[in-house]
Amino acid sequence: MTDFLRQLDCLHLKFVIVLSVCCHFDLSFSSLTLSKILAEKLSTLFIQHHNDTVTEQSYYRTGGDVKVITREEIEKRHYTDVTEAIKRIPGVTFQNPGYRGGEYGYVAYNNGVLINGDSRVIILVDGRRVDNAASQRISGSSRRGTKSTGVNLDQVTNMENIEKIEVIKGPGASAYGPDATGGVINIITRKGGYSTVGTIDLASGSWNKHNYSFSYSGSLDHDNSLHYFVSMNRTMSGDTEFKDGQTGDVIRLPGSRYREDGANIRIDKDFDKKHSLRLWYNHKSGRDGYPVATPSAKYWNERDWYRILFEIVVGRYDSNHKLTEKGQWWTDQRQPGYHNVYLTRYMYDISNDFNNNDWDLVYTFNKDKGMESFVRAYYQNHIYRGRAAFQFSKFGGGGGNGAGVGYDEYNNTFPTGTTYEQMYAWMKEHLAPFPGGDKKAMDEWVAKTGGVSPVTDWHREENNGIELQYAKSLGKHDVIADFNYDKAKNYTWRNRRAGDYSVTHLSRDTITGYVQDKIHVSDKWDVTPALRYSHYSSFENTNSSDTQQGKGKTSALTYALNTQYMFDDTMSMYFGWTRIFRPLREGDYSTANGEYPNMLEDEEGHVMTIGLQKLLGNKTSIGVNYNWTDMTNAVATLPIWSTRLNDFAATAVNAREKKTAFNITLDHQFNPHVTLSASYDHMYDKWSAKDGMRIDPNWGYVSADDINVQINRLRPANHYALNLSYENRKLYTGLLANWYTGNNTSAFTSRQFLLLDWNINYQVAKDFNVYMVVSNLTNQSYETTYNARNGIGSAAMPGRSFVIGAKYTF
Repeated sequence: MTDFLRQLDCLHLKFVIVLSVCCHFDLSFSSLTLSKILAEKLSTLFIQHHNDTVTEQSYYRTGGDVKVITREEIEKRHYTDVTEAIKRIPGVTFQNPGYRGGEYGYVAYNNGVLINGDSRVIILVDGRRVDNAASQRISGSSRRGTKSTGVNLDQVTNMENIEKIEVIKGPGASAYGPDATGGVINIITRKGGYSTVGTIDLASGSWNKHNYSFSYSGSLDHDNSLHYFVSMNRTMSGDTEFKDGQTGDVIRLPGSRYREDGANIRIDKDFDKKHSLRLWYNHKSGRDGYPVATPSAKYWNERDWYRILFEIVVGRYDSNHKLTEKGQWWTDQRQPGYHNVYLTRYMYDISNDFNNNDWDLVYTFNKDKGMESFVRAYYQNHIYRGRAAFQFSKFGGGGGNGAGVGYDEYNNTFPTGTTYEQMYAWMKEHLAPFPGGDKKAMDEWVAKTGGVSPVTDWHREENNGIELQYAKSLGKHDVIADFNYDKAKNYTWRNRRAGDYSVTHLSRDTITGYVQDKIHVSDKWDVTPALRYSHYSSFENTNSSDTQQGKGKTSALTYALNTQYMFDDTMSMYFGWTRIFRPLREGDYSTANGEYPNMLEDEEGHVMTIGLQKLLGNKTSIGVNYNWTDMTNAVATLPIWSTRLNDFAATAVNAREKKTAFNITLDHQFNPHVTLSASYDHMYDKWSAKDGMRIDPNWGYVSADDINVQINRLRPANHYALNLSYENRKLYTGLLANWYTGNNTSAFTSRQFLLLDWNINYQVAKDFNVYMVVSNLTNQSYETTYNARNGIGSAAMPGRSFVIGAKYTF
């Protein structure tokens, strides 16, 4: 078998290109009649020239720009999570706070993946959506939330269990939902092979980071019809470090430690060529820290600590240290270094426990030209336990309920003011100690104020459903019909030390029906029309005080039209047009205020994508993609005139949103050993009020409170990427450069960031590899997101780190 694969590598490149193009367009011979081994080997070469590859989900694609992370690439580059794997793909950007754990992956503002600048991205595992329609993660609120489905990519599965990752930019896979405006990320799991194979992968590196993984796969029956794949992993790290963008100091991020465990099982039974049964189980659990934001090095000292905390817990004062204003929650602009107070949580061992269990059972009862007819049953149960009880002062107060609680005590003690020394002594006696100072003082403070945090928040997201798909090839028509019923629930329990106790239960049902016809007009032209019906039940909430009880029921019929045309063996073009429908989420209602209360409508609009792919000789390919989104009913918070208030007021309304995205990629093979991939991306959004709304004439994105309308400030305007790799027999090494320019300095610490990641893999023996991965090679300071309250640089990303490991195959 090994010799056969080596021979494939020596095939003339033009044969590979022609054969792969035929596979992609389902020409006279079916793409999936190729042997699986051949398709697997061709995929690595094909991705460099046509941005596509053959997988179990290929028949869903109806056009668009498709990138695939193959198993071979995962092995060579030793990605530790899905985020790391897909960050190199043109048009894909991440907005996260520089840590994992706590509310990361649970609260929408902490977890954003964008494709072509749009956070309406659908996450799939083996073609099944893994979001929860009742989840609070879908949108914290329209005022400060996102439109993301809220799935944390790095909690879906572990890398040992992944065969491929497909990234479909734009509406090229409309089968997955009417809200896939930005695109789709499809994680395809591994199936056991015919021979027994086991792997052990051990790695260690910076910040006491350790990764352990094990996999074992093969076939049980004498006829090789029963396949299994089992994997387990553990990843852990101590507190990370980052480089502060304002001072250049490298400092530790307290509370950013984490430990996560995973286990996956996939069992496949092939009854014959058309009938099979697949059972997949995914478990992931762990306990992660909860830092919320990186500290500001400029104000990370004891005096500034007490200044900030005093202004929150007590208030502001004049030159004689007499109170002039009662304490409240400010912002970084009014209170420099404000977000440092979040590190109080670190002293109380604030953390988040999670336990995820996912089941997926699929019976395939027919296969026709690679298209599967199947029935699927699935169940997801995700539990989060938050530890969030802490205290700023002896008067109580933690989180948003601690503002001004010490005002009366200080005012009674120093009614006419005092000296700075006396005020400072009062601060040290009554307020929480500096988290970066004396550990004994911190331990004593925690003991006096209730000890380390117990479980204060409990969330359970549960959804289950059934899916039926029937696919049939009728001459030039490849028809797929699909029905899905999903029942989602979200349970929330809170019990704070202050006595704020509440229990809520939110549920929502979803029914969808979908039909697609891929029409092979000719050997060079495919046209794919599609229709989808979606019905969403109302939000049923057990909290009787919730004003949104019974709201949200809606239905929609959406359409899509995609086409691809191959001019010759070297050039193809695609075009897609899709009607977008995103139903209102429970969080959208929470900001309905001002002049237009409770009048929000579902988000609607259209998205168009067009692209060209061209081979320039045998060693170079180029791809160009343009994406245009026109949302006529996007939900946003804008300053609208209120006759009731006789002033402009921040109001949740349906506004107009126009979004454009452009990217170009160039792939070149210098010689059999050196390859280069380069890309450029540009994204831009424009928001405006609809007819009949009077918007504040002085309004600008700079002062906007809505994360959606601020998006141009919250991401770099331009993204350049360069991926250079060298491979020669036993050695593989790659350098990835990401250059972000056009950053808005009101949101980022620099106008541009240049990041370098490097990895090397060497095969010591046939079954033994050693490797090293270095992230942020030059130790740059950078951020990928911004929060107006916390200020610039409050989401600094990790500094330089390395991991050294070894993998043994047996």
